[in-house]
Amino acid sequence: MMTRLRALFGSRAFAVFAFFWTLFGATTCAHNLRGYNLQQMGPDALVRHHTFTVGHSAVPELRPSGDVFILNGQKLAAKQPGQFVWGAIPYWFLSRVGVRYERDYYLTSALVTWLSAGLLAALALALLDRMLRRFWGFSDVSSLVATLAVGAASTVLAYAGIAHHDVLAGALLLLALYTQEADWARGGERSPWLRAATGALLGLVVFTSMLPALMVAVIGLSVLWSRSWKAMLSEAGGFLLGIAPLLVFNAWYFGSPWVPANVAGHYSDTFASPSWERLRHHLNMYLGNGGISLWKFAPAAALGAVGIFLLPKRLRRLRWTLGIALLAHVGYLLSIETLGTSSYGPRYLLPAILLLAPGVAALLEWRAGQGASGRLLLAGGLLGYGFLVNLVGAVAGSMYSDLDVFPLWQLGPRLGQWSSNEAPLAWAMAVLAVCALALHVWARRTAVEEQA
Repeated sequence: MMTRLRALFGSRAFAVFAFFWTLFGATTCAHNLRGYNLQQMGPDALVRHHTFTVGHSAVPELRPSGDVFILNGQKLAAKQPGQFVWGAIPYWFLSRVGVRYERDYYLTSALVTWLSAGLLAALALALLDRMLRRFWGFSDVSSLVATLAVGAASTVLAYAGIAHHDVLAGALLLLALYTQEADWARGGERSPWLRAATGALLGLVVFTSMLPALMVAVIGLSVLWSRSWKAMLSEAGGFLLGIAPLLVFNAWYFGSPWVPANVAGHYSDTFASPSWERLRHHLNMYLGNGGISLWKFAPAAALGAVGIFLLPKRLRRLRWTLGIALLAHVGYLLSIETLGTSSYGPRYLLPAILLLAPGVAALLEWRAGQGASGRLLLAGGLLGYGFLVNLVGAVAGSMYSDLDVFPLWQLGPRLGQWSSNEAPLAWAMAVLAVCALALHVWARRTAVEEQA
């Protein structure tokens, strides 16, 4: 047991996980905990009132304000129920030891966020780094740079401190990709359990957020590459298991398993309605010079979209899967009316950003030996810029309404006014980071001494 624990704590995966988990906890700020109170209403309703309907709490910060509609006399969130379940799991345990919204809203909501969105995002990034190295054959340096590009230098950083459905769904989508690739890596010894886990995770993605539904479909259908009926049936069975809670929820609250919350609440701004004018406008907003352009918020990750199509021949299946998934997702975003209302950067691209990491790694290793040092230098500059931009959103608040204006100049001055009072977990994360580093160094040193 001690040998296994030393191997775990001394592993690179543990180091990456600890880095991101403490980073996300330290940047969980009061601005976002106030602005995104709907993400806390759901866990409170489930744990304290045993219902998905909201508006029951006497806590002022838990009063419904937006994204809520009334149906049959009940207030319901116009969101998939999964995000509330992920928050309710840690809140159930926290409430048992006296950590409740009624006593300290900010500490409780920060812990609920850190133990749900922060935890899943950090786990997904640790497995992403492992997948880049072990399953796809990229170098240690390229894998780390690619992981940092999508995790610390993109809008994932700005939203990982929020128990947000798109962050949670993006992490679950990455976990599904990991189990799928783990099965592919086994060669001829395919595992029906890994395929079932892939399907279940894909179902849980839709349970959490409808936004990445097309990417779920593409990644799920990529099982056809296996040409194995057993693999297809295992994944299909897992998917039915993962999506079953959503179907039950829809049937109970909306009268039909096929009616999601946004349809029941008549939120038509997320329905596809393509037009040339909308296509041009949204394309400029997302990938051009618009106020939420991915190039302005996460240029290193944005380059990964190009790198996806430069993946080596050995990763042809991955290239087609990710390429089609990303194109389908962007195509959907270009056809809907809304851009995300109040948000910091291209929020609707959140579930897709983690999938850009292989493209970043491919660019770093494209034509190896030609300008490698220059590419690493450029990557370092883009990582620093992306980290700064998204750190502002993380600690100054991502509820930004003027989507036509790049928010760095408006919100940037708040960094100079930052205090630990605005970050309920900052000091605890600093202590935890030091402990995790000491544990990692001890485990690695002990392993080296044993080998000697």
